[in-house]
Amino acid sequence: MDMYPIDLRLEGRAALVAGGGAVAHRKVAGLLAAGAAVTVVAPELVPPLAALAADGRITWLARLATAEVFASLPRALLVFCATDNRAANAAFGKAAKEAGALVNDATTPGLCDFFLPAALRDGDLLVTVSTGGASPALARTLKKRLAARLGASWGDWLERLAGLREEAKERIEGSAGRETFWRAALSEHILNLVEEDRLDEAEAEIRHALDCFGTES
Repeated sequence: MDMYPIDLRLEGRAALVAGGGAVAHRKVAGLLAAGAAVTVVAPELVPPLAALAADGRITWLARLATAEVFASLPRALLVFCATDNRAANAAFGKAAKEAGALVNDATTPGLCDFFLPAALRDGDLLVTVSTGGASPALARTLKKRLAARLGASWGDWLERLAGLREEAKERIEGSAGRETFWRAALSEHILNLVEEDRLDEAEAEIRHALDCFGTES
């Protein structure tokens, strides 16, 4: 079955991580970066997680991750089962699913409701690569290739483009007209300028195209 791609706003939303090792730490780091309110359930924590707990950036429940413990916790939107015990992950995940949470099981891809893609970030630009859990290593490799191909200008260009988009909304009537404009404006030539880090030239050409489009329409 095809996976449904989605970007989630997690700021202030509850997320639960079972496990206190390196895998759990990677999950927690990503959740904190997205602004989630993270609770970690584990008898012990690796030093980076312990530091986060000491700083009050995560809530730590120093217990084994069991179905009974899950029942005592506040409801969470996302649950990550990241202990080194496959059976414990499955039991904790089952309880979470029964409570309506979406579950990621680090030890059993077949039990996952969702997967974490390899992510390439540059400002507000987010490019992800997913293999549906089949080969995380391949996803990471492809991400590195994309990063080398894209270079370092696209996040800055996106920031400029957001401003140009607002101008286009004010000056071009109707979504169909704006779609026609952007299809023509974001030409191969413009993209090449961005790749060459010639952002001022690219922006000037789009502004000129916007002026011409407004005159013609």
